[in-house]
Amino acid sequence: MDITSDVIDAFRAAYPEFSDITVWSAGQVLIALQDADNETGPRWGSYSKPVRSIKQRGMFAYAAHSLAKRKMQAQQMQGGSIPTSGAQVASKSVGDESTSYAVSAPDYEQASADGDLYLTAYGKEFLRLRSRIIGPVMV
Repeated sequence: MDITSDVIDAFRAAYPEFSDITVWSAGQVLIALQDADNETGPRWGSYSKPVRSIKQRGMFAYAAHSLAKRKMQAQQMQGGSIPTSGAQVASKSVGDESTSYAVSAPDYEQASADGDLYLTAYGKEFLRLRSRIIGPVMV
């Protein structure tokens, strides 16, 4: 799919938190949307028919997750850390430095299938939409 300025504008309209072009450049959004297009293959249907199709919603959720994750990693690097997947801090101690994160630990199969998508609200939305495309897992 050709990611045009109209697609970028539609993404920014759907997720206004990414509308500040000084923070989220068109180039960054373009790359995130290209990656998202690759993650949402033919099974997701058409991007524009109907308007706000599941393909478009999935692409936008995945792109938002990708942008948010990159922002978290950039902030970690600016602080002198090696980038890791972001997580909310549940508790923190100063003496002897102890930090706990509010993230459920996925099992091996979930981690293999979902990667770090469960770490942002956008990734969780993508997973929710993907479950509608794939359907229930049969055991």
